[in-house]
Amino acid sequence: MSKGALAFFPPLTLLVVQLLCSNLLLWSIALCQKISLPNPRQMLRLGLPGFIQPGLSFTLGLIGLSMTSASVEALIWSTETLFIIGLAWFLLGERVSAAIVSLASLAVVGVVLVNTAGAETADSSLLGNVLILAATFCAALYTVLVRRHAPKTNSLLLVALNQAIGLAGVFVIWLLSLRWQATLNLTQIPWQIWLLAALSGILLHGLPFWLHTIVLRSLPAGLAALFLTLIPLFTIGGAFLFLHEQLTLVQWIGAALILAAMTAISRLESSS
Repeated sequence: MSKGALAFFPPLTLLVVQLLCSNLLLWSIALCQKISLPNPRQMLRLGLPGFIQPGLSFTLGLIGLSMTSASVEALIWSTETLFIIGLAWFLLGERVSAAIVSLASLAVVGVVLVNTAGAETADSSLLGNVLILAATFCAALYTVLVRRHAPKTNSLLLVALNQAIGLAGVFVIWLLSLRWQATLNLTQIPWQIWLLAALSGILLHGLPFWLHTIVLRSLPAGLAALFLTLIPLFTIGGAFLFLHEQLTLVQWIGAALILAAMTAISRLESSS
């Protein structure tokens, strides 16, 4: 959805629209639930990771996506799992067994096969790929930082504060970028594209971040990150159902590797 909207919106403008819609949803739910707010200093401390994700991460990611293909972008984002495992070990002291590392590597191999086998050849920018890789690292760092607050903070409040801080940071960057952009004529964008941008914001920022924070309340950051390797499977499944795209044999092998690795990791965690 974001890739389609980028045909009509500049990357930073699209991100502002997405985060506005995501914030509107999250804070509306928080208001309905009558969630009490902490003091301003505490709110700022809880929300600061939002500068990293969605702020810096999605700023770099959307600019990179506008310069490269979606398949290459998905492949680069698959490295987030390994970034998180490494950062969780380094910053949080979470123990990572050799078996988990091996299975995570196996899952990433599956992601590579799913995303590259049978894909159309497309031009990609080295700068765009580097920006996406930097965005992936920022996203991993965000997950590890939020893991510190997730067990003792309301999940919806934590995500809403991060999204609000992220929106503030992106909005400032967007205002500064207008000095170098051509004049935007947003009135010529069809309403269907505005709806697409709004929905992509809710489905990319609001709901998944809320659910992910709930998961982080009970799972280590490293283990929660391993489930991110399932994203390409959902992508391939959606393409098969809605776009009638067919999987190649190599892609089926990659999907099998991902599922096998996730099943093994689940059994290891349940027995520990």
